[in-house]
Amino acid sequence: MGLTRLNNQALPADFAFGTTELDVWQPNGDITVTGSGVVDITSLIRYPSLWEKVGTGMTESSGVFTFPSTGKWKLTFQVSIAANGGARNYMGGIIRLSSNSGSSYTNYAQGYNGAHSGGAYGYPHINVYVDVTDVSTFRAKFAYNTDAEANIHALSGEMNTAMIFEKIAST
Repeated sequence: MGLTRLNNQALPADFAFGTTELDVWQPNGDITVTGSGVVDITSLIRYPSLWEKVGTGMTESSGVFTFPSTGKWKLTFQVSIAANGGARNYMGGIIRLSSNSGSSYTNYAQGYNGAHSGGAYGYPHINVYVDVTDVSTFRAKFAYNTDAEANIHALSGEMNTAMIFEKIAST
């Protein structure tokens, strides 16, 4: 492997001097949660305000994301969620991953907050690092999970609830 030097430190030749892939998505509007349990978010849009993806960008269909290239990726899911109608034991989000073309998904990372009363906000921030080795079979999707009614905030132009994809290195 060829090496490059930065501040007299050896780095792999394929080290990215700057981000080569970065994409941001959000739900297509606020979500009113009317029950409890895990629910995939299926109506999404690319983040619309003062933003343009870097690189090819993610491909999305009905909430399922495919990757444009192999490599080491950082996925972030930030969820702006508020209890609706009373205290909540838990409310939050899940990053779900598949390496078999979406035949099955694993809840790879989860983040939760509780709420002491109705209207109280939680803002879980979930990160996961993953090595995408095959773009034809690797998938990601995002879900919310609550124990009762809640509101997920996704106002257009505000990065309240967002899914962020960043390629941080080659495989």
